Amino acid sequence: MIKGVYIHIPFCNIKCPYCDFTSFVWQEDKLKDRYVEALKKELLMYLNNNFDLQTIYFGGGTPSTLKPEKIAEIIEFVKNNVKHQKNLEITVEINPKTYKYNEFKIIKDAGVNRISIGNQSFLEKNLIMLGRDHKPEDSYKTIENCLKAGISNINLDLIYGIQNQTLQDLEKDLEIYTSLPITHISAYMLTAYEDTPLGTLVEKGLYHLPDEDLVYQMFLMIDQTLHNKDFERYELSNWAKKGYECKHNLFYWTDVNFLGIGVSAWSYVNNERFGNTKNINEYLENVEKGIKPVRFKEVLDEKKKIEEKIFLGLRLKEGIDVNLIKNKDFLKELADEGYGDIKDGRFYLIAKGIMVINEIVRKVLSVL
Repeated sequence: MIKGVYIHIPFCNIKCPYCDFTSFVWQEDKLKDRYVEALKKELLMYLNNNFDLQTIYFGGGTPSTLKPEKIAEIIEFVKNNVKHQKNLEITVEINPKTYKYNEFKIIKDAGVNRISIGNQSFLEKNLIMLGRDHKPEDSYKTIENCLKAGISNINLDLIYGIQNQTLQDLEKDLEIYTSLPITHISAYMLTAYEDTPLGTLVEKGLYHLPDEDLVYQMFLMIDQTLHNKDFERYELSNWAKKGYECKHNLFYWTDVNFLGIGVSAWSYVNNERFGNTKNINEYLENVEKGIKPVRFKEVLDEKKKIEEKIFLGLRLKEGIDVNLIKNKDFLKELADEGYGDIKDGRFYLIAKGIMVINEIVRKVLSVL
């Protein structure tokens, strides 16, 4: 039963130097219109599956590079073609400056009830270091317009671990974030991925990320400050006011079937994980010929499902059932070393473990 649909919009006004998602700069409406039609055609290819849709999530790229009428058109098409619940959670990622009051009103009337704003910081020096094309005042205005249009469930993105960022800078950012009428904060450590401009700069020694100790202190500050302001961490990088956890993203981490449509989109349906081509021309040509644009496919057997349950479960605050691991002593060792804790039959990571989660996962999987 498919409960979530992810829709990838790859268009951007600029390409951020740290971004490793499939996206590219494009302004012309003709290609965007063609892409929207392809999204609809791709969805129709999956109508043989059972749907009980609870969420729709527009990610990118920058979905708000589409005209709001196009977002509304896609939502209406999805609703008209698949079984869905009345109280759908519909999220649209946007960047500051792209949508104003009128645009928010159009998508609100179409059913959008959750907005995720990629502001990343309210300090101009951080925005410059991140290569962003907006200013702090643009973010304030975007939030104001969103609320005015009647959408009050708002997530703000925060990036930390930026070159020259201090704990005092982060403290100031957090003061601003927690003073605003928002419901959710996603905080991500800046990562220098290979094949990105940032990755190249770091490799050449032209951009300096903070050391591990400072990044650890930053995470502790974020977690404690947000907890004190009634934002509870429910996943590795996500904090929410009570009742405002992102339902769609929780599907990714809790073994719920979801369908991804669009270039580079991933799906998980009936124990099979599959991903679309990252090439937009190949995507369009395939879909227009009635061919699914899938380029990667993996069937999850029981062993693989347990591994995924561990890998994904350790991202969540409640962690994993200790019975998934035969070597219980190993989990106790991790707890004794300060990486996690065991309570009510569950093992979960704490701050020290979260900072090295990939290494922890590798070790846990080795003792299954």
